[in-house]
Amino acid sequence: MVVLLPILDDLLNLIFPQGLECPFCGGPCEAGDICNLCGEVFEGYRQESRCARCGRFAGKGALISNNTSAHYCYECRRHDWPFDLVRAAGPYEGVLKEAIHRFKYNGRRSLAAYLAELMAGALRAEPLFAGVDLIIPVPVSGDRLRQRGFNQAALLAKEIGVMIKIPVDGRSLVKDFETPAQAGLSRSARESNLAGAFRVTNTAKVYGKQVLIIDDVFTTGSTMSAASYIIRHAGAKQVFGLTAAAGRYF
Repeated sequence: MVVLLPILDDLLNLIFPQGLECPFCGGPCEAGDICNLCGEVFEGYRQESRCARCGRFAGKGALISNNTSAHYCYECRRHDWPFDLVRAAGPYEGVLKEAIHRFKYNGRRSLAAYLAELMAGALRAEPLFAGVDLIIPVPVSGDRLRQRGFNQAALLAKEIGVMIKIPVDGRSLVKDFETPAQAGLSRSARESNLAGAFRVTNTAKVYGKQVLIIDDVFTTGSTMSAASYIIRHAGAKQVFGLTAAAGRYF
């Protein structure tokens, strides 16, 4: 029976091609594409106001100046970051959040290409990313890698590197030990969690470079901040971040 399963899967794929199903919502679409409804949702995200520094999206009731391109959220106005700026493909909600969960926790690795395409769109829309010459994914510990079987940030980075033709370095930044789950923790607790977790193994790889760090989600910014600090301390000229989704500020 185990031997027949792959054959049955191939036969079903021939009869019911998976490419005709939207990878985000499951609705009908053209082969290898996303449905019109999800396309409209993602296009709407591109038009939304966001913080010029951390890239988080404005929530309902957020105070936004007339010049939205130069608007900084309250957190960024009162706190400095080790990164120069971060951008995301959309807010961490709806079909985008569900897709990230399926990708990250349910092993739907095929979603990496679709999420990376959205991220590449956000990258191309940001002029300051034009000088990036190295991509580094946020690493996971060896224990987490064995448990999950893959690093979601590394898969996204690989796809993006191919799309924009920039080298990806998945070895120079490592995570030496696994940290407790970040969900539900305050920003200070998250920062304490990550203290000393990241390490640059080869400073020559990042020295003088404009580095783009890839991760799946930016919420409080603790993970991106911890990784950016280590890379900047190793001599990187500039450090940017790019994620599939980001939280909202209010």
